[in-house]
Amino acid sequence: MTGELGFTRQEGYEFWQIFAKQVLPRFGPTHEADKSIREMGLVHYHGDSAKFLQEMENLNNPARVSEISGRKMIEGEIPEDALRRLSL
Repeated sequence: MTGELGFTRQEGYEFWQIFAKQVLPRFGPTHEADKSIREMGLVHYHGDSAKFLQEMENLNNPARVSEISGRKMIEGEIPEDALRRLSL
């Protein structure tokens, strides 16, 4: 189709790679975001606030949870005395 491997070349097929690079990230599978949100709910605080916050931030990259929702998820897991130390 692109003139490679013995196929005949047809117009328009040389743009497929560019099209696929643009379409897949935009309209591709959305289950990764849902999976990340579920995993964020399973993360628990075990005394190390830096590790907990880093794990939540890493899971939030594909999920894109908003600031308010993300803050509620974090505040629900960290004890109150640790929250006071984190607040400036």
